[in-house]
Amino acid sequence: MSDLLIPTRRQLIAGAAGLAAAAALPLRPARAAVPTINIGYFIETKPTMIAKAQGWFEDEAKAKINWIEVASGAQINAGVVGGSIDIGIGIGSSPTAAGLSQGIPYKLIAMLDNIGAAEEMTVRASDNIKSPADFKGKKLATPFGSTSHFRLLGFLKTNGLSLSDVTVLDLPPEQIVAAWARKDIDGAYVWSPAKAKLLADGGEVYKTYDVLDEKGYVIADLIIARDGFAQPHPEAVVGLLKAYGRALDLYTSNPTEASAVVGTAAGVSAQVAEDNLKEYDFVPLKEQLTAKWLGTPGKPGAFAEQLQHTAEFLVEQKSIRKSRDLAVYQKGIDTQYLERAVA
Repeated sequence: MSDLLIPTRRQLIAGAAGLAAAAALPLRPARAAVPTINIGYFIETKPTMIAKAQGWFEDEAKAKINWIEVASGAQINAGVVGGSIDIGIGIGSSPTAAGLSQGIPYKLIAMLDNIGAAEEMTVRASDNIKSPADFKGKKLATPFGSTSHFRLLGFLKTNGLSLSDVTVLDLPPEQIVAAWARKDIDGAYVWSPAKAKLLADGGEVYKTYDVLDEKGYVIADLIIARDGFAQPHPEAVVGLLKAYGRALDLYTSNPTEASAVVGTAAGVSAQVAEDNLKEYDFVPLKEQLTAKWLGTPGKPGAFAEQLQHTAEFLVEQKSIRKSRDLAVYQKGIDTQYLERAVA
C-alpha cells in the first residue's frame, strides 16, 4: 500500500485562500468559435484565386469556408443584407459605394487592385467600331451593379450617348460569353476570363479606361466584411487578409508560377492568366494603409472621396436614391484588420 500524503492545516487554509482569490478574478469572455465563413467571390484571373486554390484562406482564418460564386457586386450586397455572405472578395468600388450609401452593414477592409485597363469595352472586330458614334444601335452587355456597368454608363455619358442610343443588357460573365458566341450582342464591358474569351473569339478592345480614369470614373476591386461577422471574429478576418497577402507576394516574386495556378483555377491558360494579371495594378497591403488609398484606423484615406464620387454618379443614373456625406464613406472604411495583417 502506497503512502498517502495528508495535507496539513496550513496547506488546507492556503488552498482555500487560493480558490477564493481565483473566484474573485474577473472572468475573461470566451472567444466566439469561428463558424463556417460564407465568402462571396468571383472567378477572376487574380492572386485571390491562388489563396483559394491552395487553401490558404482556410489555413490562416482557421475555419471552414463556404465559397459562393457571384456574378456581380450587387449579389454580394444582397447576400450581406440577407445574412448569407460574411465576406465579399473582389466586390467593385461601384457596388461598395452603393452598399454604404444604402446603409448595408459592412465595412471596406482592404483593396485588391486599381482596375485600370483590366475591365474594358470589347467589341467585334468585324463591326468596325472606331468611334463613339459607331455604338449607336448596338447591343452591349455588362453585369448590372458592377464596376463594368459603372464604366459603361460613364462611357456613354462622356461621349454624349444615352441609353436610347444603345441597348444595354444585364448579363453575368458566363452568359456574356454565350451571347457573344451566338452573335446576340455586339460588345460587352466585362472582366477576364470572360473578356479574354471574347477577345479570342473575334473581339478587340475599344479603349476607354484612360479617358474615364481622368474624368473620375476610377474603379477598384475591394474586400468587405459584414459587421455581424467581423466584430465577433476579428482574428479570422485578419487571417483572411494574411492569406491574400501571401498570394500577392507569390505573384510579385514568381509571376510565372502564380499565373499557372491562377490559370488552372480560372479555367484559362497560364499565358492568358499572365497577360490578364499584368493589366491590374495590385496595391500592396502596406501601401493601402497610406493616405492615397484607405488610410489608417481613425485616419481614412482619399479613397473615401472616390466612393462618394461614385455614389453621386449612381444617384445621377438613378441606380440608388441618394449619396451620403463624406463621413459616411470614411466610417465605411475599417483598416484595423489590415493594419494587424501587415504588422
